[in-house]
Amino acid sequence: MKKALLTVIGLFSVVGLASASNDFSYTASGAPGSSPDGLDQSHNPVSVWTLVQTPGGTNGANDNGADGQGVYFGNPDGSGGIGGSAENSWQEYSYQNDGTGLGGSVNAYNTFSGGALSIGQTVSLNFVMRATDPASGGRPPGQVGVSLMNGSSTAVTFYIYGGGPGNYFYTDAGSTAAKAGPMGYQYQSPFNIAFTMTGANTYSAIAGGDSWSGTFNGSLSGIDVFDDAGGNGSDVGFNNLTIAPVPEPGTLALACVGGALSFFGFQRRNRKA
Repeated sequence: MKKALLTVIGLFSVVGLASASNDFSYTASGAPGSSPDGLDQSHNPVSVWTLVQTPGGTNGANDNGADGQGVYFGNPDGSGGIGGSAENSWQEYSYQNDGTGLGGSVNAYNTFSGGALSIGQTVSLNFVMRATDPASGGRPPGQVGVSLMNGSSTAVTFYIYGGGPGNYFYTDAGSTAAKAGPMGYQYQSPFNIAFTMTGANTYSAIAGGDSWSGTFNGSLSGIDVFDDAGGNGSDVGFNNLTIAPVPEPGTLALACVGGALSFFGFQRRNRKA
């Protein structure tokens, strides 16, 4: 009986660990940073994003009113929505109007509910973008993309810069500005970005037609969608932020409960014999 009790305790300990893992899906319902700005998997209103906006530079009388940034809920072109022409999503943009000053920047942060990713978990979102400005007049090229965060530090970044250089890039603990794959500039063409934690400090990623793997420092505890001096028409849309454990916690829990019941049945049969 003591052995049976220890076995059951061990089984339900595994169930407890599995059910503590992150498992959520958020969809857009308002401008990022508004409260609430999304719905969870049970259609409950939630505040998904923390917003940080940085004003652009100025150029005196030549500024024309105008380096800036902002966010909204919508679909900028009426046809390039993430899930079709009728779907609105979280949107951010930045711009500069004088040709020399730095455009503003927008960062939308989410800290993962329940803690950092564990091995086997995947974080993903749907992503659509428009333009980014090239370097000009001493201004660096605009950059848009997605970062995984280790607290306030960047752990992995996937991005494109400078008016469509033709390909996307990534930076992590082992690589700087490495080409993510063959995928070309996706103007108003939605694609999914997914990062899977494969080891204590390793990950794999799929972004549209690109795929790669790499390493990171620390933990993966949040995500940042950014538009950094993107330029006029630099709207970045994103939706369906999801974290999915592998295997599913419910599946593992059912397996453990089934194992416990089978064990008790075996014990009862042995006593009758």
